[in-house]
Amino acid sequence: MATNSTDLLQGKSRKRIPLMTKVLTVLLIVLLIFFFLQWYLITELFSFAADLMKSQLIQQAPDGVDAEAIKATFDRVEQAMQAMPLSYLRGQVRLTKIRIAIGYASKANEDGLWSAEEINTLLKMTDAAVGYKGKEQ
Repeated sequence: MATNSTDLLQGKSRKRIPLMTKVLTVLLIVLLIFFFLQWYLITELFSFAADLMKSQLIQQAPDGVDAEAIKATFDRVEQAMQAMPLSYLRGQVRLTKIRIAIGYASKANEDGLWSAEEINTLLKMTDAAVGYKGKEQ
C-alpha cells in the first residue's frame, strides 16, 4: 500500500506540472502583450506631446528663432522615441534632462509668451536630452 500511495502522489504531481506550466505560459504571454501595449501607448503619448510642443513653438516663435531649428529638434525627439528601449539603454536619452527641460518650459511659458532666448535655450536642452551634440564649431 505504501508504494501505491507514493505512486498516486507522483501521478498527481505529474499532472499538476503540465497544468502549472500551461497557466504560467498563458500568464507570461498576457504580461508580454500588456508590456508591448503599454510601450506602444507610452511612445504614442510622447510623440503626441512632442507634436503639440513643436506646433506651439512654431506658432509662437518670435523673430530670433528659426522654425527649421524647432522642426529639426523635435524630429530628433521623435526619432529617439521610436528607438526608445535601445536609445535609453545606450544612454542616448536622459529622462532627468527631459524632466528638467519640461520644468524649464513650464516656467518660461508662465506668462503665455515665448522669447527667442527661452525657445533657443529649450531647444538646446531638448537636444541634450536626446543625445544630440549639435554642430561642432
